[in-house]
Amino acid sequence: MLTKLQCLISVGLCVVSSASFAVPTIQHWETKNGVRVYFVPTTGLPILDAQLVFDAGSARDGIKKGVAALTSGLLDQGAAGLSAQDISEQMENVGAQLSTSTSRDFTSIAYRSLTDSKALNASWAVLKKVLNQPEFPSKDFKREKDRTLLGIKRRQESPGTIAQLALYQAMYKGHPYSNAIQGEKNTVESIQTNDLKAFYKKHYVGKNLIVSLVGGVTREQAERLVDDLVGDLPVGEKTSPIQPVTIVDKGLTIHKEFPSQQTHLMYSLPVLTRNDADYFALSVGNHILGGSGFSSRIVKEIREERGLAYSAYTYFHPMIQKGPFLVGLQTRNEKVAEASSATKNVLKAFIKDGPTKEELEAAKKNITGGFALKLDSNKKLLGNVVGIVASGAPLDYLNTYLQKVNAVTREQIKEAFQRRVVMDKMVMVTVGKTVDQQ
Repeated sequence: MLTKLQCLISVGLCVVSSASFAVPTIQHWETKNGVRVYFVPTTGLPILDAQLVFDAGSARDGIKKGVAALTSGLLDQGAAGLSAQDISEQMENVGAQLSTSTSRDFTSIAYRSLTDSKALNASWAVLKKVLNQPEFPSKDFKREKDRTLLGIKRRQESPGTIAQLALYQAMYKGHPYSNAIQGEKNTVESIQTNDLKAFYKKHYVGKNLIVSLVGGVTREQAERLVDDLVGDLPVGEKTSPIQPVTIVDKGLTIHKEFPSQQTHLMYSLPVLTRNDADYFALSVGNHILGGSGFSSRIVKEIREERGLAYSAYTYFHPMIQKGPFLVGLQTRNEKVAEASSATKNVLKAFIKDGPTKEELEAAKKNITGGFALKLDSNKKLLGNVVGIVASGAPLDYLNTYLQKVNAVTREQIKEAFQRRVVMDKMVMVTVGKTVDQQ
């Protein structure tokens, strides 16, 4: 049965899709305790979306690998005298939503509510307790820890997960990015509730927090809500920068046996930081190479010309320090050598010659034509705002986006790929069953 919130969202999206499109302005201020706040007011939907982003990702784990993810996972499991069930029920009673997540760079708390006073006041009060007064109760800690350990065990049942973990370990050897976000069995087993409390105390502070809000409230309401929410957080100290990534001197090829009919292949190296100067050239180029689905060059070569895989893809994943450029596909075990060779040849040719004039024109039309769809809901708009402010990009990023896409040239794409995507330093990981070719 649809909730009132879900019904309003469904109706609102229909309105948004038919409305004229305008790039929003991001408003910004800072609280007395150092919290940076970014706000976009919207009309049409009585909904407020918020995301609290802490510089508290798994790269901050230290020797307690998995502590960042466990800390965020326990935030809404008990706070200020409320049990996990209390928190869940109080949010559900007013149709609000609350969740937490952890990446290598950040930990986020996501919130959504109707903006009528009853729903907003009740749900915001719960969010405030979760943020400011988590209790990390022993019973819930044991459950979350057991669940994490089970997830770690099950990683060995997923060839895609095995491939990605092996890839990160090889690419980021000796760097915090090499570690699995959920940690390892031995490290998670050693974590206790005091470790979570210490991690929370150090990282969940004003200087480490960005709050982004998008929705149907005024600037005055937004300021009042934020002050109420974060006013009790200590100022704290901003976490020191994550260490730079050192690229391996020579590429590697790694194979891991797995009893499956298909082999997962991933080919990658660290390339792109957030708000990177080469972002637009690499992003538009990637759209042509492997980021646009069945129309991309790699899919045409790997799928249509050779029949080696149903799909293949490429992407850049910007991070605080260099995030990966990755080529991925699945192919039949007996076709691994051919697929590997074909993948490298497609990439090599693109790096050498860049895109054709026709490919670039089509990519620009596709990217700019779909731009409005990236902003056609509160949640999508919030995601863009979070990405902009977390990366340190200019606040007029959305206003200049189309101009910068259209300004990209074939020569810029070719030069950026030649300089940044160095195939001799790429790591290839395959996970599947070795087939005797003789």
